[in-house]
Amino acid sequence: METGALYKDQSSHIGDNNFAPLTSLETAIEQVKKAWKHDEKVIDIVEDLADYITQHPDREVIGLEKKLENGDRVDLFRRAKFLKNKFARRVAKNQMSITEQHVYIQVLSAINTAWYHNIHPKIVSGSDSQEIDNLIHEEVIKPIHQAIVRFDCSITTETVSGMLYFLTGKCHLVWEEEC
Repeated sequence: METGALYKDQSSHIGDNNFAPLTSLETAIEQVKKAWKHDEKVIDIVEDLADYITQHPDREVIGLEKKLENGDRVDLFRRAKFLKNKFARRVAKNQMSITEQHVYIQVLSAINTAWYHNIHPKIVSGSDSQEIDNLIHEEVIKPIHQAIVRFDCSITTETVSGMLYFLTGKCHLVWEEEC
C-alpha cells in the first residue's frame, strides 16, 4: 500500500488539502456538520447543550466576577464579562440551528477538558498569571480556534475566549487552587 494512500485513509481532510490532517475536534465538527444536515434530533442536542449553558450542578453559583476574584484574576473581569455576554447572545441567536448547537457542545466540551487537563493543574501548582494566560492561549484558545474556524469563519479567538468565560460564569471552570 502506498504511503500517501495509507495516510489519506487514516485521517479526514477538507477540500483539496490532503496534507494537513484534522485534529480530533475538527473531525468531530466536520462529522457534526455532515450528520446534522439531514437529521434533526433536537431533543438530544438541546439536552446535551443544556449541560453547558446551565449552572454546574455540583458547585455554588457565584458568577463570573466572584470566580475570577477567587482565582485572583479580577484583572480579567471587564473583558471576560463582555466576551461571555457576546457568546451568550450568539448561543441565543443560534438556538434554532441544530448544527450550531451540536458544534457548541463539541467546543465547550473541548474547552472544559483542556481546562482540567492542562490549565487547572497549573493553577493548583501556583503558577503565575502570565504563565496561566500563555497556557490558556496555547492549549485552549489557539487550537480550538484553529479547529472551528475551518467550518465557521465568523468564529474568532475572542469568540473562543467568550466560550471559556461563559463556562467560567456557569461554574464549569474553576480558577482557584482548590476545587
